[in-house]
Amino acid sequence: MISIFKKIIFSVLISYFFSCSNPQKVSIPSSVLSKEKMAEVMVDVHLLEATLNVQVGSNDKLKTEGASSINVYNKHQVTKAQFDESFEFYTQNPEMLVEIYQLVLNDLSKLQAEVMTGK
Repeated sequence: MISIFKKIIFSVLISYFFSCSNPQKVSIPSSVLSKEKMAEVMVDVHLLEATLNVQVGSNDKLKTEGASSINVYNKHQVTKAQFDESFEFYTQNPEMLVEIYQLVLNDLSKLQAEVMTGK
């Protein structure tokens, strides 16, 4: 599930950069997570993915992945369905997805700086 994110994000970013349409103001439906909330969840999803990639040789990787994904959703008080719907919406609106990924990259950079400085 999580490794699919890389493929999806790559294709979304490519389509965004090569799109010829004029950007239009799209309102976010109430059932879709806000950009900020989506970024928070995605930070944890990417951290989970990195952790699971380290566990390549583990026999319990799939079991750990499922349980950890549920923990990420619970931590942010969202359901998998909410996350999936939001992800689908943002992939259809690549300008917004780029904004979300900028927030994700900023947060991951801050975490990296904290680790590097020993905080």
